[in-house]
Amino acid sequence: MLNEAKTTRRGTIQLSVAIAALTALLSGCAADESETATSEDEVESTTTGIVGGQTTTGYAAVGALVRQGSPFCTGTVVSPRVVVTAAHCLQGIRASSIRFTLGASAFAPQAQLGVARVVPHPQFDTRQLTNDIGVVILAQDAPVAPIALNDTMNASWQGRPLTFVGFGATNGRTGAGGGTKRAVSIALSQIGSTQFAYVDRTKNTCFGDSGGPAFAQDAAGNLLLAGVTSYGDQTCTQFGVDTRVDAFKSFIAAAQQ
Repeated sequence: MLNEAKTTRRGTIQLSVAIAALTALLSGCAADESETATSEDEVESTTTGIVGGQTTTGYAAVGALVRQGSPFCTGTVVSPRVVVTAAHCLQGIRASSIRFTLGASAFAPQAQLGVARVVPHPQFDTRQLTNDIGVVILAQDAPVAPIALNDTMNASWQGRPLTFVGFGATNGRTGAGGGTKRAVSIALSQIGSTQFAYVDRTKNTCFGDSGGPAFAQDAAGNLLLAGVTSYGDQTCTQFGVDTRVDAFKSFIAAAQQ
C-alpha cells in the first residue's frame, strides 16, 4: 500500500491491515488508534504521484519536500511559515536535512525554503495508517498565498470531485514521472470519520504525492485544503486514501506554537 515510508525509508507494511483499514473506511467507519493488526501477509510499502492527471503551473501553494536534491513528498502552504503534509513523510527526518520547494518542477524550483521544524502527528500509527498528518515549520515566509483549511466534511461529500495535486510518479509500476507538479480530479467514494477514499482505475495518487492536497472549493470558488494524501494500492491503479484535514485542525494549530 502507499505509505511514504516508501521514499523516506523503504520498509514493509501489512497488506491485510491496509486493506482492512480501507474496508473499514468504505463501510463508514475509519480505522482508529485502538485497532490492532493480526495478519502477517506483507508487501513492500510505497509512497503515494498523480496518475491520469495533467502537468500544471498553478496551485502555487503546493510544493515539494526535497532531500539531497530529490523530492520525496508534497505539501501545502496554509500560513506564511506552515506547510501541511503527511506524518509518514516526516518520520526520522531532521529539519535541517530537507527543503521545501515551490514551482512546477522540484528539480528547477522557483523558490527553495529552509525548514526550521517538523511535527508529525504524535499518534501516527504506521500499522493502522491512522493520524497520518504532519506540519512543517519553514525558516522564512513562503512567497505564496496560503490555502485555507476546510472546516467540515460529511457523508454528502460522497461522489464529490476533489482536485489532487502532487509531485509524484505517473506510473506506479515503474515509478516514472516524479518531480513535476500534476493535478487530477477524482470523485470521493466514501467518507470516514478521519479519512476519505477514492476509487478510479484510471486516475490516482502515487509515489511522491504523499502529503499532497485534495482541494475543494467554497461557494466563492476559493480553494480549501480538504485532504492530505496518505496511502493506496502498491501500483497506484486501484484506490487511494486521504487524511481529512477538518478532523485535525486542532493539531495543525497546536503544531504551530
